[in-house]
Amino acid sequence: MNPERMIADLEARAQDLARRSQDMQQQIREADATVRSADGAVTVTVAPNGALQHIEFSPRAGEFSHVQLGQAVMAAVRRAQALAARQVAAVVEPQFGGTEAMDFLTSFIPQEEEAPPPAAAEEGSVLRESWGAPGGSQPPVRPTRPAGPAHRRAEPDDEDGFGTVLR
Repeated sequence: MNPERMIADLEARAQDLARRSQDMQQQIREADATVRSADGAVTVTVAPNGALQHIEFSPRAGEFSHVQLGQAVMAAVRRAQALAARQVAAVVEPQFGGTEAMDFLTSFIPQEEEAPPPAAAEEGSVLRESWGAPGGSQPPVRPTRPAGPAHRRAEPDDEDGFGTVLR
């Protein structure tokens, strides 16, 4: 084979690889996910690495106990993290599908829970996925408050209405 032709082929392959790598990096940077809880109380956005980027509470969040609100936030974050992780995997799959590297990457995709705990608000619909895959939606579910005393004794540091941390 002609050495000049070999060098030209290697350079063309290197340029193609660099272009595909840049495209893949850009797609991964854009692979975030935004999810709203089924009851509409919480909306979260996570980055491609699963890091929480934004959280927003609707006025409905005020109807939740602090435990229910925490559960609704965590359920929405887990769902958004799973969606973002699947987006990243879909971006790299054409290059690495069927390899140990791909198996390693997909082993970190969070598994979505089959059913939330009874006291938790159910996971809701996907508001936005950068890569455009359809998301499911569920009808809104109004959370129930746990039964408790009608009147609660005020604590000195109970200014926010949530009570002390160590109760």
